[in-house]
Amino acid sequence: MTALEARARQSLLARREQLVELAATRGERRLVELLHRVDAALGALEVGTWGLCAVCHEPMDPARLAADPLVRVCLECLPDEERRALERDLEAAARTQRALLPASRTQRAGWEIAYLWEPHGAVSGDHVDLFGASRPGEPLYLLLGDVSGKGLGASLLQAHLNALFRALAASDPPLGELVGRANRLFADATTASRYATLVALRLDAEGGVELANAGHPRPLLADARGVRPIEGGGLPLGLVCDTTFPAHRLVLQEGETLLLYTDGWTEAERDEEEFGIGRAAAALRRAAARPLDELLAACRDEADAFLAGARRGDDRTLVAVRRQPQRP
Repeated sequence: MTALEARARQSLLARREQLVELAATRGERRLVELLHRVDAALGALEVGTWGLCAVCHEPMDPARLAADPLVRVCLECLPDEERRALERDLEAAARTQRALLPASRTQRAGWEIAYLWEPHGAVSGDHVDLFGASRPGEPLYLLLGDVSGKGLGASLLQAHLNALFRALAASDPPLGELVGRANRLFADATTASRYATLVALRLDAEGGVELANAGHPRPLLADARGVRPIEGGGLPLGLVCDTTFPAHRLVLQEGETLLLYTDGWTEAERDEEEFGIGRAAAALRRAAARPLDELLAACRDEADAFLAGARRGDDRTLVAVRRQPQRP
């Protein structure tokens, strides 16, 4: 068994264990359907047909397989005309997705927010959204999401997810309820193999932060006590319709920073070793006092130095949120 197959088997077994538990307690159709697909991929690994295109029976792109071990058809099986049309669509989608992103550095409602967004390909399953606080007293919402898989399908679902949040936030429900409503609508709109992790923040002008986490990597907080992860979170969006998402409240003092990120940062891998949350926290600790754009660049550069030229295999996004000094 190759290293790629071993990693795919480990990923599939972990996903299967979670799905078995959820399917046994929830019994939802999408969970059972996804479990069947995982079992089929595991069976293909056992008999040696995993990674072969279902159409041409040739090996598929290892990068695609690493990103999604359930993929079954290679791009090369598309006719030339369809491939060219797909390339044009990807270019248009990339322009549209970039246009939907907020400004890369923003100061609003007592907060400074900056981000780095680095797709692995033309389009990304990662997306950042920032909205609200258009009038005094209104909250500011910040979202960082990561749809499973890559490419055009993931980017379309990410845009759909952000549109859901913007529409649902108009009535200003509690943050946990907002994420729960978005989860139900997202689950209705997606196939059983698609889900998304997401962290949602509701920021007020007094330094208060409400945070709800749907299966996303733990944010890191840099404050007077050092750097620590913010624990807690629910299941990814789209897996279970009726799950709940508890919201946690923090208060940031002037100059304190919250760092959000997608797993393309912490799970960057070299020689089967991940960059990891320990190195990530150390990188933030060293850069915590720097301006946000320099802080983000330093965190990215430490991961790149760890990779030492190894190919990055996923989209990567980092978002820094800092409480600004209050004017008298």
